[in-house]
Amino acid sequence: MNTDPNRNNEMKTEGLPTISKGVGGAGRVSGLLTSGNAEDAKGTMFKLLKNVASFKWFFMAAIMLTLIASLSQIFIPKMIGQIINAFSGLLTKKTPLNWINLGKTGLILMILYVVNFFSNYLSGVLMVKVAQKVIRSLRNQMQAKLNRLTLDYFDRSSAGDMVSLLSNDLDNVANTLQSGLTSSLSAIVLLAGVVAMMININSVLAILSMVVIPVSYYMVKYLITKAKPLFRKNANLTGVFNGKIEEAYRGEDIVKHYNVAEELKSELSSLNEELYESEWKSSLVSFVTRPAGDLILNSNYVLLAIWGGRYVINGSLSLGDFQAFLRYTQMLRGPFNQVLGIFNTIMSALASAERVFHFLDSDEVVELGDEKLDPDTVKGGITFEKVNFGYTEDLLFEGVDFKVSPGEQIAIVGKTGAGKTTLVNLLMRFYEIDGGNIYIDAKDATNYHTRELRKAYSMVLQDTWLFSGTIRDNIAYGADISDEENLSDVDFDKIKEAAQLARADTFIERLPQGYDTVLTEGASNISQGEVQLLTIARAMIKKAPIIILDEATSSVDTRTELLIQHGMKELTSNSTGFIIAHRLSTIQDADRIIVMDSGTIVEVGTHRELLDRNGYYAEMYLAGQL
Repeated sequence: MNTDPNRNNEMKTEGLPTISKGVGGAGRVSGLLTSGNAEDAKGTMFKLLKNVASFKWFFMAAIMLTLIASLSQIFIPKMIGQIINAFSGLLTKKTPLNWINLGKTGLILMILYVVNFFSNYLSGVLMVKVAQKVIRSLRNQMQAKLNRLTLDYFDRSSAGDMVSLLSNDLDNVANTLQSGLTSSLSAIVLLAGVVAMMININSVLAILSMVVIPVSYYMVKYLITKAKPLFRKNANLTGVFNGKIEEAYRGEDIVKHYNVAEELKSELSSLNEELYESEWKSSLVSFVTRPAGDLILNSNYVLLAIWGGRYVINGSLSLGDFQAFLRYTQMLRGPFNQVLGIFNTIMSALASAERVFHFLDSDEVVELGDEKLDPDTVKGGITFEKVNFGYTEDLLFEGVDFKVSPGEQIAIVGKTGAGKTTLVNLLMRFYEIDGGNIYIDAKDATNYHTRELRKAYSMVLQDTWLFSGTIRDNIAYGADISDEENLSDVDFDKIKEAAQLARADTFIERLPQGYDTVLTEGASNISQGEVQLLTIARAMIKKAPIIILDEATSSVDTRTELLIQHGMKELTSNSTGFIIAHRLSTIQDADRIIVMDSGTIVEVGTHRELLDRNGYYAEMYLAGQL
């Protein structure tokens, strides 16, 4: 779709990345998010947990199993200590073994090990289930969001960022949900339980062992502060890099034709180097935590071994309890290292979640009405009444008035940036007007839900797009089907009729699989002209009362264009048509021609009338611009 350059120069949304012009003046950006401070991590976590709440029973069961596993693990060293005390008493004090008590202790110990194993296993299974359900829900939300976003959003976003959101970012969130939350909870429970058991054994040694906790806390806090913006930068750079790679792949022929491969290579190398530097710095900050934590804990462990050994020698601490205490000291290291080990994953996931929720919080089309629209009852009358519109505070359209009668064929011409495509985009409410009214059959268009309103229109664009799949399905995509139906339910006779009207059936029948021919990504296995014919067939099967053709025949040769025009006349014989074109053969037979310049309608009339006026249209005609 052509986009007016006026729109690319000034955007309403502040803080957007730099916009670079593409083919046809359409603006695209290399990154969805700008660099800056990360959003509130607590707020992001709260939003994430709100999505988890939909599967709260699975989540709560996983949490309970995690608690059970942690508690069973806490009592294991104490049980082992009791067994050691029994044997040490036999060796030092000649106390006879109580085999019944020893057997009970051993049985309890085995039960604790079994409970710990199954609780950890089931907790892991449930959290994987919860994580995948949450990710599925987020994907569904993002898919639904895509259908509610304004066209403005897509004009300032890159496909690479969307791919990054749906793959890298969601994978990061899934990994954290699967392991991060339960690991964090397990670490907290173990920390509290271990400290309680250590105090129970010897309060002095417990105080010495906990000296490391405030030191560790401030170290982790410092590292989180350092790492958080780095991880967010990584997420942004990944989106930018993906966008550039996709752009290079899709525009490979242009890159080769204009010999800009080296320039593109240099740009990608620069991005790759920047991504490397960012990844390296964030990894440096995150991976330094474990060795630093080990150093602190090992130093403390040496002190405890010496001090505790002294207690054992003077008889104030039994050998079994000392062994249990040292075991608890090692267990204290486990939760500590666990937190340090997963915090970088959590930070990365929160940065990804921020991007996902930033997308889900993007502005949507404002629905002002909820009336239903029956396309069969629409006559096709269109009225613009004092319409104001601008992509910025500076209006492109100001007080635009015109009226189109049902069944009238209107051609719209003008230089690039005149506002031609914007005019028809406003008809379908791709953008919201800043003032005035647009009527369809004398009824305000805002009375309808946008989904209902667009049932009245069928569109063929210059920037063609076909989906990966069969030719049959791509034509059927334009058919008016209910939510309960799918593309296979569309009558094949209707598909073939649409292809015949578009003069596409000739080349389709020549293909080995005919209508079942599978189109590759971007329909690269057929010509551009054939792609355009299929998009026209897709519009024809809808048989909408209002047809919009935006440079619809720009990619076909003159002979094919003539064939299409005959089909278009059949299609639009009982429909209102808006035709944006530069070819004189396409516009000269229109009932009226609207001539636009800088958002203003400067002339209206038939081809002959406009030439006789010797005005702006005549200048374009004589200059060979038509």
